[in-house]
Amino acid sequence: MDMEKRWSRLQQALGYSDEEVKVFRTNPKWVKMIEDAPGFSRYKIVAEVVQAHGCIAQHKVGDRIVMDANGVLLRDECPERMCVSAIAPLSHTFTAVCERLAENLDPNGICFKHVGCTDLGPECGGWGKVIMRVDVMPMERR
Repeated sequence: MDMEKRWSRLQQALGYSDEEVKVFRTNPKWVKMIEDAPGFSRYKIVAEVVQAHGCIAQHKVGDRIVMDANGVLLRDECPERMCVSAIAPLSHTFTAVCERLAENLDPNGICFKHVGCTDLGPECGGWGKVIMRVDVMPMERR
């Protein structure tokens, strides 16, 4: 895709003014992400529950919280009910995946592939505990 067309699409998608795009384009890392790392549109981040106990949202082993590589939850691929305590720690993993995609590295090369919800369980005054394994997978083309 032509680079100016890519920038135009980004501007339209984010509702940026011409001035905001100029500011965005002054950051070399952001420019690299837009111009050199098309992988963001080719992948999704999948956090699959591998352990669950006492979860108020009823997350269970095998549930998958799925987002695109821009960090947008893909609700048709997620459980109907999702706990904010399970989603919150995914932001750190998302950042690591973004860094790898921006550098054109294997996004599954992140060091820490498991995350736990922020609930500490009943022994510490919480409800339960959910642990998820995070993988990056190709986005299905429609």
